[in-house]
Amino acid sequence: MATPGNRIDFALTRRPAHAAIVALAIGALLGPLGLRLLRPQLLEDGAPIETVSEIVLLTCLFCLGLRLKLPIDWRTWRIPLRLATLTTLATVGLAAAAAHLMFDMSLAQSLLLGAVIAPSDSVLAADVGAHPETEQDSPAFILSAESGINNGFAAALVMLILGWMGLSDAESAALGPASLLGAWSLAGGIAAGGLIGAGMARWIKLLDPERQADFLEEAMVFAAAALAYGAAMAIRTDGFLAVFAAGVALSHGGRLRRPLRNRPLMPRVLRISARIERCAWLGVLVLLGTLVASIEYKWWMLAFAAVLILLIRPLAVRLALGGISMPDAQWRGVAWFTARGVASLYCLAFSINHGLSAPFARQLAGATLVVMVTSIIVSAISGLPLSRPTPNTVDL
Repeated sequence: MATPGNRIDFALTRRPAHAAIVALAIGALLGPLGLRLLRPQLLEDGAPIETVSEIVLLTCLFCLGLRLKLPIDWRTWRIPLRLATLTTLATVGLAAAAAHLMFDMSLAQSLLLGAVIAPSDSVLAADVGAHPETEQDSPAFILSAESGINNGFAAALVMLILGWMGLSDAESAALGPASLLGAWSLAGGIAAGGLIGAGMARWIKLLDPERQADFLEEAMVFAAAALAYGAAMAIRTDGFLAVFAAGVALSHGGRLRRPLRNRPLMPRVLRISARIERCAWLGVLVLLGTLVASIEYKWWMLAFAAVLILLIRPLAVRLALGGISMPDAQWRGVAWFTARGVASLYCLAFSINHGLSAPFARQLAGATLVVMVTSIIVSAISGLPLSRPTPNTVDL
């Protein structure tokens, strides 16, 4: 059916969760379970899978930052910050305990599994509930901001655990083990990205929209992401948090509290970034659909996914937000959001590429992929948290 503006409305892609189901099905059809046109293997093809998932994760985090326009103050960001830190750590610990009991893993192996599945999916988080991401108390904003922070935080945890296992790589392009000894990796990444985003925002405000083409602003916005990532790598800090911080700084016009007189980014820039984000994300889900055929399924993998969805996530949120009162609808939207996406796939591929033994690598891959697919399907069919399309939904 045609929509205003001569666009075609594909019903199955109006919600990110519905589009995710379609992408997973396409991947399964193209993979070993169907036409066998694609046969990726995590153990054999770990390097390209890591590269692809890293690029997509960086893209998603930058585009997410562009959408988060609320003022940067403690009252607005306290819940997302507590979720991104305390809930992530609690999820790692609780998931590690469950994995140790269910899978007979060692302590280090259990913690690695917990860190891999801890980050939430930023694209699905943006569609929680019916409120736009510019409302402070909406589950969409809370979970989007949480995912933006915990995606980079989880990558640092994975590197730390790999270092503890003696498998870290000093030449890693993500985080150097020296920077993991302190807070420099995380704080430096946020600072570098924020400064570059703020500087680029000030430069963009000098443009005359009446005389200069839209392309110049678009090029400057996306150049900020590349500069932020390059700067983070140069000073050995977290590139994921750097691009996220750059996106947030751009969305605020280079100021912490964005005044009304600042000219916001052109709507065209936001539409383009949303389409790039969605297409890149769906491409990774197609890859995920082809990967599920490469693992050996065990009943305990599904049981572990159920424990994560039904017990670990709500308990971790309760531990992190114990003293904060929230409306029931807001609580349900936050506590029952368990979707895992690109960040978990990146952390999985990164871990496998750093010398894990083949038996444990297969076990880790199986548990992670089952958790990812199960969480996405549950988010799609449950009606909670993805109740209906948000006003900012982008059609494909």
